[in-house]
Amino acid sequence: MMRACCLAGFAGLLLVSPALAQSEGEPRDAGNDRSIVVTAELPTWTEVTRQARAITAPTGIRYLPLPRFEGDRLCPGVIGLKADYAALVVDRIRANAERFDLWMTDDDGTCLPNFIVAFVDDGHGTLQQIADRWSWLFTGMPRHERLALLAEDGPAWVWTTTETRTRDGMPVAEDPVSGTMMVGMWSAHSKIYIPVREDITAVLVLFDREAVRGKTLVQLADYATMRGLARTRPADGEALDTILTLFEPDATPPAELTAFDRAYLGALYSGLPNMPGLSKVLGVSSRLRRQARAEQAAASE
Repeated sequence: MMRACCLAGFAGLLLVSPALAQSEGEPRDAGNDRSIVVTAELPTWTEVTRQARAITAPTGIRYLPLPRFEGDRLCPGVIGLKADYAALVVDRIRANAERFDLWMTDDDGTCLPNFIVAFVDDGHGTLQQIADRWSWLFTGMPRHERLALLAEDGPAWVWTTTETRTRDGMPVAEDPVSGTMMVGMWSAHSKIYIPVREDITAVLVLFDREAVRGKTLVQLADYATMRGLARTRPADGEALDTILTLFEPDATPPAELTAFDRAYLGALYSGLPNMPGLSKVLGVSSRLRRQARAEQAAASE
């Protein structure tokens, strides 16, 4: 019930908030503006793993699973763009999600969005308004995460709601006295996987309208994909090409999701959802190499 209320709240506040009115200044569509970079040598396992760890939001990855969309169908929505541009962003996010075999809603415009991308005049002010007027929407978010979100200076903010569930998708109850999670289920003891998973139930990505000028719709949709399908954080001086450098002042951002980005999301969404997060991070390098081999084989045909 709380999750359903949060999703309805997201959609409702975005539809009524005056800060989300459309503007004539829109990011440009560069669906055909794509470049292919061919490198002679792949980065080392250490380089890939270090960067994968650096962009992963701290969640105790040695013992806990990384959050991902698992039990709920994905329904992207866009607020603050003209209808044609919004449709292009939604289509791009859907195409990205389908690449990683996410469970999608029908593309008929009737689903309640649980992955919302909003273009606003003042992202920080919008979040503060939500905190002041609809504080119940933050229910379930740890206090330190809420404070960190409200303290960020943009130009992009990502608000992710998650729910701890059993490996089979049942919600995990919280003990009312101790506050600890309690779950009862049949399970063999294992050092490989854990009995719970962390499901993403809703994502709100806010972009400051002024900051996206000069960015393409593909870049913005891919940045939202990389921040919304996983609990990642902006890249800061990273060695490997990633769309997460889109708003870095001294970076030359790529035109779309890079090979590293696709390997990261591919590793996250492959295999069981209740694996320790560290196993996903350590799998990015091998995923990157499999991608390179597949691309080479396709090019030689």
